[in-house]
Amino acid sequence: MSERLKDRNLKTLEKRFPGICKIIEEKREELLKKEAVHIAEETAFSGEKILVVETAERRLYLAGRRDPKAHPVNQISVLGKIVPNAPVFILGMGNIHYLEELTAQTDESVIVMLYEPLFSVFEKQLERVDFEEIFGKRTIVLIIEGINEDGMESIAETMLQGDKIPLMKYFVLPNYVELCQEQVSNFLELLVKKTERYYVGIGTRMFFSPYQAENFYHNVQYIGTGYKAFQLLGTIPNDIPAFVVSAGPSLNKNIKELKRAKNKSFIIAVDTAVKPLLREGILPDMFATLDGIKPLELVETEQARELPLLTMVTAASAILDYHTGKKFFIDEGYNYIRKLFEMNGKGLEGFPVGGSVATLAFSLACHLGFQKIVFVGQDLAYTDNKSHADGTFREKMPEEDTEEFIRVPGNYVKELPTLKNLDGYRKWFGEYIEWWTKGHETVFINATEGGARIEGTKLMPLAEVIDQECVKEVDISSCMDRLKPVFNEEEKKNIWSYLQETPKQVHQIVTHAKEGKKLYQQLNKLCQKANVDKQAYLKILKRVKRNRKKIEENPNYQLLSESMTKAEQIIRSGQYLRRETIEEEGIELARQGKKYMELLEEYATIMEEYTKKVFSSQDEESSEK
Repeated sequence: MSERLKDRNLKTLEKRFPGICKIIEEKREELLKKEAVHIAEETAFSGEKILVVETAERRLYLAGRRDPKAHPVNQISVLGKIVPNAPVFILGMGNIHYLEELTAQTDESVIVMLYEPLFSVFEKQLERVDFEEIFGKRTIVLIIEGINEDGMESIAETMLQGDKIPLMKYFVLPNYVELCQEQVSNFLELLVKKTERYYVGIGTRMFFSPYQAENFYHNVQYIGTGYKAFQLLGTIPNDIPAFVVSAGPSLNKNIKELKRAKNKSFIIAVDTAVKPLLREGILPDMFATLDGIKPLELVETEQARELPLLTMVTAASAILDYHTGKKFFIDEGYNYIRKLFEMNGKGLEGFPVGGSVATLAFSLACHLGFQKIVFVGQDLAYTDNKSHADGTFREKMPEEDTEEFIRVPGNYVKELPTLKNLDGYRKWFGEYIEWWTKGHETVFINATEGGARIEGTKLMPLAEVIDQECVKEVDISSCMDRLKPVFNEEEKKNIWSYLQETPKQVHQIVTHAKEGKKLYQQLNKLCQKANVDKQAYLKILKRVKRNRKKIEENPNYQLLSESMTKAEQIIRSGQYLRRETIEEEGIELARQGKKYMELLEEYATIMEEYTKKVFSSQDEESSEK
């Protein structure tokens, strides 16, 4: 039977990946000899056959000995919702349950790369698993070390094009870190390389990252009176050019020209460019702010207070408090916010943000359908060894020592210095433009007159762009004045009632975290015994699972978990459990679970008190009004 299955599987692979069978046949003996491992089968407590990798030093299981299917179910749930068309990367075939569970829980449009670094495991699975049944109609790319790994990078790049990077999920199967440390490291480095422009700065977050949660709960009040960014679609004519104005040092060279573009274009500025523009008598049509700790001083001027603002609920609360004009929001993916819209029969749209205020403003311009989008002051480099235009952080920005900086191609010079994060944004712009132009007839013009080269843009002096493109009069302010807030008075009351319940909701997480901690303590005590009662073990795990489900269903949990960097590392480390016995596995699971629940209880308690304070003060302000 196994030989017939193997032959059928090879035919399936050949149909999907022409020529692969010949390579497998040619390299089989060489790869098996090089790996020098033996793949055995053992019976799990559930009665199912599981794979064990035997080396000269140890025996490592590729699936849980108690219940091989439980761990995949848990780990995939930890990843969060996998949306349609998301790219998913799996390192290791293991006992194939990860792939089975993934296909069972997700839409068929989800694209999967399955990378098996051990040819020995792949060959064993040829005799055990029906590939046609597993693959089905899915788009599954199979990469096998020693056979076709050379194409992995280009395939990953294709899978992560455009706005797919924020949707990405990945996981490494148990014990592959010990078996294939180099391959695992290379695999993760590849994903980092392709995605780091989205996540610049994540590695520098504090133990707890309070700004995100505190800004969120403080700013959520503005959702009730705010607007959706997509309300601008069709409100502002898109047959005029859109100028995305950043505060790079080259802005000093041509900022005065922008005055001629006023009322003949849509000018959206990043927060750091607001004061330099106002100083020149240029009132942008909109400005954007994104960062959670941006100083208010950047926009602290009466003229900026009433300007329409593109922002996010996690942005710096001081800026949102100071601002009194129309606030436009996008969907950041928080269940809590979506709930506010859904309870009133509405929805909130989103679009790729890219990680910086400039990429946010640019992405909005794209999604509003402008046919010409022009970069101004988008240096993404230290032009003339300066970080920003004059009048941003200082009246006259100083030159800096850029000797140790990386070098990138320039618009008007061969190369110039920049930082890694800025280069990440530069690449993001280039790849986004490449992706966008495949489905839209948009022209991207770089009128920065300095700075780093952005692929896909046409270089033009700003004066020339304005002469050619700014030919139609338009009153953007009047267009925006016609817009009404998303919610009516009755809907605002519904939202406010929901906000008032937030401290109670957060307290529920505190309560469940305490319960979870006790359950893990019970698990630890049980596993300290010489002979573990398997029924009692399974019973505790079921209670742990129910407890975790209650926590995850709480609309506040998502925000809290994202703010708990260290706790998230504990969750991630759970996928590398590699204990030989049920006792060892249970003790390690209890240790990690107890630590996680302690951190969750601590942080949720802090946030409970904060939400009590912030919503009570907002209630008092509403009463006074």
